[in-house]
Amino acid sequence: MGRAGVAIMSLVVLKIITYYLDVGKYGEYSNVYEFLALFSIIADFGLYTITVREMSKDEENIPKILGNIMTLRMIIGVIVMTGVIIAGFMIPSHQGTEMPYAIMIATTASMIALVNGTMTSVFQEKYKMQHAAIGQILGKFIQVSYMVLAVFVLFSDNKSQGFYHLFWSGVLGNFVMMAYTYVMVKKYTPIRLRFDKDYLKHLLKQAAPYGLALFFSNIYFRADAILIFNMRGRVEEGLYGVSARLLEALAILPLYFMNAVLPTLTRHIKEKLDSYKKILQYTFDFQLMLSLPFLVGGFILADSVIYLIAKPEFLSRLSEGFYGSDAALQIVLFSFVLISLNIIFNFTLISIGKQAKLLWINMTCAIFNVIGNLIFIPILGFRGSAYTTVASQLLVLILVSYTARKYLPFKIGFSRAVKILLSALIMGAVIYLLKPTAFSLVHYWNAIILVPIGAVVYLVSLFATKALTKDLIKQVMHK
Repeated sequence: MGRAGVAIMSLVVLKIITYYLDVGKYGEYSNVYEFLALFSIIADFGLYTITVREMSKDEENIPKILGNIMTLRMIIGVIVMTGVIIAGFMIPSHQGTEMPYAIMIATTASMIALVNGTMTSVFQEKYKMQHAAIGQILGKFIQVSYMVLAVFVLFSDNKSQGFYHLFWSGVLGNFVMMAYTYVMVKKYTPIRLRFDKDYLKHLLKQAAPYGLALFFSNIYFRADAILIFNMRGRVEEGLYGVSARLLEALAILPLYFMNAVLPTLTRHIKEKLDSYKKILQYTFDFQLMLSLPFLVGGFILADSVIYLIAKPEFLSRLSEGFYGSDAALQIVLFSFVLISLNIIFNFTLISIGKQAKLLWINMTCAIFNVIGNLIFIPILGFRGSAYTTVASQLLVLILVSYTARKYLPFKIGFSRAVKILLSALIMGAVIYLLKPTAFSLVHYWNAIILVPIGAVVYLVSLFATKALTKDLIKQVMHK
């Protein structure tokens, strides 16, 4: 729920920025974060997930684990972020723009977020994620407030200077979030940097394969935007960037759910309880239940959604042969479903200590993605990149599910999945039939009317098809 609140505020941020900047300038803004995110994942190094797993195995040594993880993350973070800043000034397409200095500001926000993420691993292990949610909402509220002040008051007539303050708002918001997290984590464990040489070596050994795997997965998740910017220009990157921001906001939801599942899944596998199979089945069903309505509803309402969070300039004008952000959104929403399923098997491999297997999987898919982008971006523009992203995620799903089953015996049933799909299609049919009526009443604002209607229809359909039952809710909610 906390992440949903943050996602909603992120859409507000997107609306403010697309209002303030034209399509091309938004392309530069988007590329700053895509460029930073492509490499900042190295600074993360997969340490959050490894930390949760280590704490779940050895709760008595949480202060030692936390202290050493923070030291390791800060060392890696400073090295990587310094390299990112230097590279930002050297890339030819960045010359003559505000992007290099914007990257410097954004790296500060990223470093603060990395430190905050390390501390929130304690909340995850203790099942106290309400504190992390409050911190995230508080930080995002501060970011939105400062951004409103900069855009509408301080720099409304000076967009060149205001461009930088769009990034400073992220620094301020992340700092407030980190300060709140620090105060709350201290209630559960002492926080101080530690440097236990042998344990740091152990952590590096455990994290390195998964960290490199994350880097390669980030290539097929981020490289498309950077290639679009350099091959087709900042306008196409701006159009694609809106849908990419939406996918990024959505993709956090299955990730947070799996982070919550990981401690329980790890313990059940470690204790050799067959109940881990039931956990995996419930997780698969839940991820489908979460992602399919976004795909079906979002595909139908793509133009309305883009209108709500951006400007008319970002919409398709098919009579002119112009494809906008709504066309990209319809494609990338298929990726959201695949990401939601991929992450189940990723975390399964992590829970059994086979995270090294993710390295070759993600490396293979990164190569596939880059080659696909180089082939299809010149032909189809950003739509070619969106199709390549979907194909890459499908390849990941095939490889990672096969590998997980190879090392851990389990079987995924599809009886509930069929009911979930049917419920999503019923919802889609209702939205599709009502859209012309709502469209005539409120133009593109119909999403405000149709999304709540669709949610109610979907929920009723889940119970009607028995895809969702009271007994299932009780079992899933049980710690």
